[in-house]
Amino acid sequence: MYMRKRFYCLKIGGSVITDKAIAYTARTDIIQKIAKTLVSLKSPMIISHGVGSFAHTSAKKYGGKNGYSDPWGIAKVARDAQAINQIVMDVFLDAGLPAVSFSPRSCLLTKKGELEKSFFDPIKEVLGQGLIPVIYGDVIWDTMQKTTIYSGETSLHLLIRYLLRNEFDISKIIQLSNVDGVLDEKNEVIPEITQKKWQDMKVHIKKMKVADVTGGMGHKVEEALTMTKYGIETVILNGMTDAFFNFVENKEAKGTVIR
Repeated sequence: MYMRKRFYCLKIGGSVITDKAIAYTARTDIIQKIAKTLVSLKSPMIISHGVGSFAHTSAKKYGGKNGYSDPWGIAKVARDAQAINQIVMDVFLDAGLPAVSFSPRSCLLTKKGELEKSFFDPIKEVLGQGLIPVIYGDVIWDTMQKTTIYSGETSLHLLIRYLLRNEFDISKIIQLSNVDGVLDEKNEVIPEITQKKWQDMKVHIKKMKVADVTGGMGHKVEEALTMTKYGIETVILNGMTDAFFNFVENKEAKGTVIR
């Protein structure tokens, strides 16, 4: 039976676990470093990760965000998303984390890109058993346009809303990126972002050099801002450095807080 606990939600960016500039290149050493920190965290958690240079590579070729150009192609996008998830899962299990993978395309159905139906009950059961559910950026089946693509953030936040309705407590969302936080046009970290300030700030956010079919850093911030309506703040840290470990150890860690 589920006992009420406070959960961390961790979103690992595709730019952290893959080299987005080189197709189908996983950063296994970084995934191992993150897994080691998660073991030391010793807290109930939910994990979502991006698909980086795996599914973004095929998605740019075959579509999927607003339907697909080729049914074989969209099957390849789905397979590529699953491939990087398998690498992440292998590392997590080798580190001793009781992680269980869930494909969002098996939990969600959309209509013109908007959520129509969801089925998260199995994930709730997994959390109740003390396991760690892992979801990822994925192809989502759509009743009007065949498919859409949901980022790891979007699927994670839909899951969080479901868990809140089912009396789960979410303590914080931690996002790991390949930079020290949200950067401005001068390449400096913005320490805090709020809904009130965002409209004026977003024109000054540094643009990413590598294309991201799910929207890049601006999308991450806007998804995080939706969570502030539920009283949940997000911290964006550099997953390539010791920032995540330092944060877990209550040490100083450079980053951006979205509240």
